[in-house]
Parts: sequence; C-alpha cells; structure tokens
Amino acid sequence: MRFENVQSDVTVVGGGLSGVSAAVAAARLGKKVALIQNRPVLGGNSSSEMRVWVVGATGHGVNRYARETGVLGEMFVENQYTNPEGNPYYWDLIVLEKVRHEPNIQLFLNTDVHEVEAEGDELNRHIKSVTGWMMGSERKIRFESPVFLDCTGDGLIGFLAGAKYQIGREAKHEFNEAWAPDVSDNITLGSTLLFYTKDAGRPVKFVPPSFTKDITQTPIPIKRVLNSGDSGCHYWWIEWGGAEDIDTLHDNERIRDELWSVIYGIWDYIKNSGKFEAETMTLEWVGSMPGKREYRRFKGDYVLNQNDLERQTQFEDNVTYGGWSIDLHPPEGMYAADYTSRHYHSDGIYQIPYRSLYSFNVNNLLFAGRNISATHIAFGSSRVMGTCASVGQAAGTAAALCVENKATRGRFMRSI
Repeated sequence: MRFENVQSDVTVVGGGLSGVSAAVAAARLGKKVALIQNRPVLGGNSSSEMRVWVVGATGHGVNRYARETGVLGEMFVENQYTNPEGNPYYWDLIVLEKVRHEPNIQLFLNTDVHEVEAEGDELNRHIKSVTGWMMGSERKIRFESPVFLDCTGDGLIGFLAGAKYQIGREAKHEFNEAWAPDVSDNITLGSTLLFYTKDAGRPVKFVPPSFTKDITQTPIPIKRVLNSGDSGCHYWWIEWGGAEDIDTLHDNERIRDELWSVIYGIWDYIKNSGKFEAETMTLEWVGSMPGKREYRRFKGDYVLNQNDLERQTQFEDNVTYGGWSIDLHPPEGMYAADYTSRHYHSDGIYQIPYRSLYSFNVNNLLFAGRNISATHIAFGSSRVMGTCASVGQAAGTAAALCVENKATRGRFMRSI
C-alpha cells in the first residue's frame, strides 16, 4: 500500500456540480485545490451514473428569464455546442474537461474520504486533515489545507469533524414556517433510480427477474401515466425512502433494491401486459445508484427558511440566487395513496446568504450543495443542481479569499 500526503490551499470533497464549481472558482483565484471524488466520474446526480437533469432558478418556466451563469453557465454552453443530443457520457466529458483545464486543480477520482482529523471543543473545532482511500490503486492519501469544503451531499466530512447539523423537518415554532409540522421529525425526501428505453427495431422479449414487483397490486399503474417510449426523466417519481423508519443513508441498499423491483415491475407491465405498443422496445440503461435528494443539512450562522424564499429577503451578504419552486414530496414516495407534490412558485428569484455556506462551530469548514444551512422546506428549493452549482462557486470563491486573507470563514464574514 502507498501512503501519500497532499498539501493544498483548499480541499474540496465531493465532485458533483457544487464541488466542481467550488474547485474551479478557487483555482481561478490562484489557489492550489485538491478535488476529491469517490466515484470514477464527476457530476454527481447529473453524471452518466444517475442521469438526473440539471434544473435551477428557471423554476418550471415560472422564472423564465433566470438562469445560472458562471462555471455552470460555461458548461451549459459547451454542452449545447458539443452535445445537442444530450448524451450523458458526453456530459461527463464536459464536466471533466472543465476541471482538467484548470492547472491549479489536482483531481483524485475513486477516492473515498472516510477519516477526518479535527481538534478543539464542541463550539470551536478546526479540521487539520482528511484521509481517503483510492479504490483500485491501494493508495491511502492524507489531504491537508487551511480550508475544507464539504460538497459530499450527505455531509460526511462535516459530520466526522463534529459540525452541527439537522436531519428531517423542523417544528413550526423554530422558524414560524407555514408548511412546517407542529412537531419535528426525521422525514426526508426519498431517493430515485432512473431508466432509459429505446426502440430496437425488432421484437424484443423481457423476462422479469425474480425480485420484480407486481405493480398492479400497488397504486402505481392507477396513479401514473406510463409510456413504452419514455426516458427515465419521465419517472422521477420512482422515489422511496423518506419515511421516518427508513434512513436514506444507512438504508441506501435497501432503497436501491426496492426501486429496482419497481422499475422492473413497471417495465414488465409495459412489455407484457398487452396494453402498450412495446414489442420492439427494450431497456437501454437502468441506474444502479439511487439519486439521493436529502440527508444532513449543516447549521451556519444563518438558516435559510421558507419565509426568506416567499418574501425574497434581501441579505447584505447575498452571494447567489435560487428560483426553483419549494418542491416537497410525500414521505411514502411512489407508494403514496394520493401522490401530490407540494409546490410553492415564487414570483422571482430569492437570495442565498454567505452565512448559510459555512459551519458555525467548525472554523475552517464551508459547504455547498444540498447540505447548506437551510430548513427542510427551504431546502425543497435550494436542493436542485443548478442552484447547488452556483452555491458551490460562491463557496469556492469564499474559500480562496479566506486563504488569501489568512482568515477563518467567520472572521472573513465579519471583515466584509
């Protein structure tokens, strides 16, 4: 086994669109960046491994003139030019090239960070290093830097460092949110697997695996419109794992198996029920990693909440914007007897403050993505990847300025 030590100005853990945008932003400000991703490709939920489409401030066409620019905007333009067909593997290349084009970024793929060295008391902690295992290479790598960014989605780095966080829904009395329950709970949004179909041009049969679910015994065929030619994008509602007795992190494989059983059940219904023109249709791709929507949300000096989104609160430390609707799903997911997503479409975009992008008790930790300091309800909007990417660029910029000014994230905030 090889043991290595990597020193940089900024360490970014997580190679989704928030982590990529953060790394590029810090690198362009002249900082040496280590970008660590536990998968073989970048892009997170948008990658070819999960294939979730990127949405953001445009918000169901309501804010039709709002669109993310910056690093994500560059990738959008490049994708329109080089990948008009929307090939998910070409999108992987666009994200990879965006990182490789920056000489200040050292990229570590297939590297799973599972150790964090931190010191200090409960209210004033400091990360000294994180350590990861590069799968397939037997390289154990220790990363040191003055500032760390947790862009892991699940918030593993902050959790191991002792950062304060929240899981589930806050009670109404905490932030006086209209949609909040009277009592807090552990309910989260569930996870989803997508699939693609294609016309093979000749008859193709489908023999369902043994674990296939008979969806005629569920509400699914009654509540949903199915079509043999649909891509996975039409089936975002194949979601499960948000109820209090299911943990989207620790029950990840259980959730995956349940989602698989439903996907193959849906396809068996389409192919073999005789109700669809599907003789020549076949499955082109089925996801194997659940696309997670929600887990830990860290606590910063400010917690973005439903009132901020509705009133479009103006923040002195505003660093970016969101605009997607507050989009919350029932905890039963695809099995909800009356599946109704709850939406609030604001008339315009809302601001996201810098104080929601750093930990209030870990002095050199910033974060970006779905784990920022927000309530469950506000997260229902800020969680989408376009917004996560713009938050990432803001956090990466702040990290670089913290290094340049030799300031922790809190002192840097007070200085501006």
